[in-house]
Amino acid sequence: MDLDLAVFRLNALATLTATDAGGRRAGAANNDFFNTLLNAQLALHPGAGGAAAGLGGGLASARLDAVLGQLEASNATFMRRYNARVGEIGDEARVLEQLRARVAELGEASRALGQIDGGADDAAVTAAVQGFIARYNAWDAEFDPYFEAGGLLADNQAGEVARFSLRREVGSIFHGAGNGGHALGFTDMGLSFTADGQAVLDEAAFAAALGANRSGALQTLANVAQAFGDAAEMLAADGHLLDRRIDNAARAVAWAADNQRAVEAEFGPGALTARVRS
Repeated sequence: MDLDLAVFRLNALATLTATDAGGRRAGAANNDFFNTLLNAQLALHPGAGGAAAGLGGGLASARLDAVLGQLEASNATFMRRYNARVGEIGDEARVLEQLRARVAELGEASRALGQIDGGADDAAVTAAVQGFIARYNAWDAEFDPYFEAGGLLADNQAGEVARFSLRREVGSIFHGAGNGGHALGFTDMGLSFTADGQAVLDEAAFAAALGANRSGALQTLANVAQAFGDAAEMLAADGHLLDRRIDNAARAVAWAADNQRAVEAEFGPGALTARVRS
């Protein structure tokens, strides 16, 4: 029966969303399930209630109205959550599109570190590095709120992979002496990260690295530029994780738009009551 199915959905939802550590809400939801199901059965089949059958059709009708009211409220809650989730998925796709575009832009900007003229003075080299760091920090600050607890991209794998991958390439030790660079790489040349992920350059330490091993320091910058740019290009590429996540979200939103009327016909205001009374 449609009404039985609706009652089951209502109480299954209540059980699944129970959060009380002691199980009290879940227990109450289970009791509500049996009470609501019994009320629904008695309302539709007064004779099944034994003594309750003698109470007359008026009471049965009132009981049915009460049960339908409860189920309509359940549908209203479902529709609010459904519409909110569709909106969140659309927002997620929009932000991931922005993130993907910024990753590509940042990757292009990083290439400049590998094009520093060997004859450039220390001030020019430092300015180029600070320019890259400023671009990196602007990107990080723009999207950081989305990754905070409760944010739109919290626990979003595609977004987290992008952030982690780019930060890893900036601070990787493999850009150091092992590949013709300086010591352990950029982080041995005065680069560090704050607790909130912002890059900071200690210019005195950077100047010391240039003075001690200029060719190695410039090679480290070139190594960072190459690896960072390649990583950004891969992350922004068609078919990669970001692209697939964006595509999935876009298709979900498109499906919701195409089926909105059907969903409202099933769960919208008065839909259940109309079916039961028809």
